[in-house]
Amino acid sequence: MNKLQLKPRELKIISVIAASNNISHAATVLGIAQANVSKYLADFESKIGLKVFDRTTRHLTLTPFGTALLPYINDVLDRDNQLNNFIADYKHEKRGRVTVYAPTGIIAYLSKYVIAKIQDIGDITLSLKTSNLEPRAFYEGVEFPDDCDILITYTQPKDESLVASFITKYAVTAFASRNYLAQHPISRPDELEKHSCILIDSMMIDDANIWRFNAAGSKEMRDYRVRGNYICDNTQSALEMARNDLGIVFAPKEYVKNEVHSGVLVPCFSEQHEWWLDLVVIFRKREYQPRRVQFILDEILNEIRRQVLNR
Repeated sequence: MNKLQLKPRELKIISVIAASNNISHAATVLGIAQANVSKYLADFESKIGLKVFDRTTRHLTLTPFGTALLPYINDVLDRDNQLNNFIADYKHEKRGRVTVYAPTGIIAYLSKYVIAKIQDIGDITLSLKTSNLEPRAFYEGVEFPDDCDILITYTQPKDESLVASFITKYAVTAFASRNYLAQHPISRPDELEKHSCILIDSMMIDDANIWRFNAAGSKEMRDYRVRGNYICDNTQSALEMARNDLGIVFAPKEYVKNEVHSGVLVPCFSEQHEWWLDLVVIFRKREYQPRRVQFILDEILNEIRRQVLNR
């Protein structure tokens, strides 16, 4: 026996006809042509193989089958309406979990400078998770975790159906403590091979990291293979080691601005030797986003862009 495929619109029309007892009145309520209402009814009865209404010249009355069928139709329509209301509430209420992924440095920046600025968070639970880039992500695109709502990172998404919105340019360069540089002077990136560098595990290729810098006086980029005695799984730990005179660290300038201002860390090179990355935010299309995600996304972007403008 073939399963009937009954559409909600068909059921709605049958329900309105039953309430109206008249094709013309039903057409007015539904806002469609009377001939179309008659066709919908005829097609419906033909599809199920049973008469739902007995017709007279002026009125329609339910057949015994139609009388038994109508409560089922109205129940389906009621559940469909509840489902639509649930989806509408889900999309428009500021309630539930929003998960933000970003590299360690960005997570620390959000925690320190951005999250506290978000007002009227409602019943949202904001979850911050670390997602450090693997080297191939710069060429293949970054993966979007299954439980992720917002991903802030340095490259485009692997999934082209996602939205990637540019935030700002982000400078990364080498830093060390004053004590380390006093004992181990350095002036150019090609001298890094002689120094102890604090490595990031996600950037490991064999036993080294690849650090990238602008060639002095040009926009050309050059890669430098660096080694060291210490490997960390996040930038925050690597910076703590650099503060303790254990070597040179590769980190975003924005993240260490307070340490640079206080003199705890010092840039190893002039501004000619930096790697400028595009900081982007990646998310699903807004029409698929619940209200809570749109709210957090807008608040984070507005605050970061405000701070960028006020640098």
